[in-house]
Amino acid sequence: MGKGQVWSIDILLAVVIFVSVILIFYVTMVPRQKPQMKDLETESGALKLELEKNNEFGFLIDGEVNDAKLQAFIDNATANYSALKKKMGVKGEFCLFYEDSEGNVVPIGSGDLVGVGNSSIIVAGDNCSSSIS
Repeated sequence: MGKGQVWSIDILLAVVIFVSVILIFYVTMVPRQKPQMKDLETESGALKLELEKNNEFGFLIDGEVNDAKLQAFIDNATANYSALKKKMGVKGEFCLFYEDSEGNVVPIGSGDLVGVGNSSIIVAGDNCSSSIS
């Protein structure tokens, strides 16, 4: 009777160690996702509100684009992207661009730009702040 109990404790201890090793392996090897989709959606919603309500750099008025204010925003973003990003409270990099109902990028501003923002961001095969090719 004593031997059977020792045998079961040994097996129980082995199972606990095995499960612990698997858990440690799983926790350390699973890649951590950097930006969560929910965080990006929240930040984009906040950015839209800033572009509607901020008199300094906002260019959306009742859901419509004010062309003069948009051009001023583009000029400001081109001249001082990091300061604009800080004023808008954006944590990551951004690129504002428009798409039509078919998913094609619509050029914006007088320079027919792909978008406005960080030029290292690729939109439809072109850099964000470049002219549409």
